[in-house]
Amino acid sequence: MVFSFFRGNKPSLLQTGPGGQSRSHVLDRAEMSIGRAAHADIVVDDPFLAPIHARIEKQSDGGFIIRRMGLNPIMLRGEALLQTASLKAGDSFRLGKDVEFQFVEKAPAKEAPKKEAAKAGDGRPKKPLFKQPAFLAGIGLVYLAVVGIVAYVILSGGGSTESGPTAERINAEAARIPTCIKNARRMRQVSEPSFNGAVGGRVGRDGDVTYAALSLASEPSDDAALAKAAEPIVEAYKRTALAALASEDRGNNTLAQSLYQQTYDLVPDVNCSAARFALQRRAATKPPARR
Repeated sequence: MVFSFFRGNKPSLLQTGPGGQSRSHVLDRAEMSIGRAAHADIVVDDPFLAPIHARIEKQSDGGFIIRRMGLNPIMLRGEALLQTASLKAGDSFRLGKDVEFQFVEKAPAKEAPKKEAAKAGDGRPKKPLFKQPAFLAGIGLVYLAVVGIVAYVILSGGGSTESGPTAERINAEAARIPTCIKNARRMRQVSEPSFNGAVGGRVGRDGDVTYAALSLASEPSDDAALAKAAEPIVEAYKRTALAALASEDRGNNTLAQSLYQQTYDLVPDVNCSAARFALQRRAATKPPARR
């Protein structure tokens, strides 16, 4: 019954998740961005998404492509998207932890009688099981479930040799923040849209030291001076993350989740491991949904 969301003959994206919700988005513009930023064309409330995670672009021939913004992970047809790819009817792609979109193009109304005639049959033997639509649809659902599990393992850090939520891990992630700032600067030199899609946060007022401000600035450029400039962010990250860890250890997941969100807000860069650690812990301490 997913197709009941579709209206008209315009191509659409059918969204599933987060939290099992379903929505439909008509692709009625030349470009439509997807992300958790308030200014995105399709806003998705998922901390594992970048402010602008992906963009759907209409081509001159009427087709559509999906473009990855920055280094944000996207699984399309069961494979990691490198940069861009054409979208075909029925294609599904996954963003973040459990958000999936399906590209839909409605067939013209004149084709309906042909489909009905095919259903009625003319006395010919039925198709083999492996050619029947219901069987193929079932196989497709199993395939998507496997892809989802693989994507979840990748995004949640499964199989990583890094330690779990400990004070040592927090200190190690904090020490990587200056390197993350340098990498963000390099990304901005290569692609401004990719930088905007990966790095969030505000520059702040004059004199304020924020991750976004240091990422946008060209100075200080040498490692020692940059580490010195980033010290307020590094120390604030440690304090907030350690407070979140203490709350998690005490079983106060509501407070821990809030503090992990504050930790991420100090380093709002989905390409930075310090930020991903905060997001992973925020998701792990999320209270179960009430029924």
